[in-house]
Amino acid sequence: MTKAHAGIIGVLLGSLSAAPAAAVNLMSMGELPIRYMSDEDRRILKDAAQSTLEEGADGATTLWENPLTGARGELTPRAAFDRDGLRCRDIEVANSAQGRSNRLVLTACKQSDGEWKIEPR
Repeated sequence: MTKAHAGIIGVLLGSLSAAPAAAVNLMSMGELPIRYMSDEDRRILKDAAQSTLEEGADGATTLWENPLTGARGELTPRAAFDRDGLRCRDIEVANSAQGRSNRLVLTACKQSDGEWKIEPR
């Protein structure tokens, strides 16, 4: 996983304090859309990701958007599986903000506090 992906992941699921690898300066992410998102965009994305991981049907895409900024994306969860006693899911994430887009697949596992955290694939 690249440092840029770690930063995206941290913002995506709000795990900056839980995952040291995710503590990346947003300026180091080059042209990735997350760098161009507002705090509100990132909050909407995080909420959509948490909900999609928790309740989304396998293969069913959830759309998120902030109509005020135009930032938007798609979240597509895959089948749940167990890893080290945790419920995990792969999720395809596609985001767009200010003309920049990216797509990647991440693995997230539900922690004991109920939050989903990105894990190495």
